[in-house]
Amino acid sequence: MRIHGPSFSGSIVQDNNNALAQLSGSFTGSFKGDINVSQATFDDVIVNDTLTLGNSLDDIHTVTGSLNLSGSFTVDGGNVNTINGGQVQVNGVNVLDSAIAFAIALG
Repeated sequence: MRIHGPSFSGSIVQDNNNALAQLSGSFTGSFKGDINVSQATFDDVIVNDTLTLGNSLDDIHTVTGSLNLSGSFTVDGGNVNTINGGQVQVNGVNVLDSAIAFAIALG
């Protein structure tokens, strides 16, 4: 991983027997490459190509709160499921309710 213009505040504990360091604190700067963290907070994230959650198609992840997408997204070989009374809406109109209404109207 390459860090451009790094600034770190916190502590670093180096393992003298391994190429390993334990960091506690925060980084600022821009990152290029791979990074693995157990928890992180971002004010603004830009994904230029692909955002992957998990390692397999069976992984399930929870997004708490709201997720606003501008543009489009593609579900490749999967489903969009709503639970606990959730809805899929387009411009404020419930898609399932509209489909049922059209099916009834067409008989």
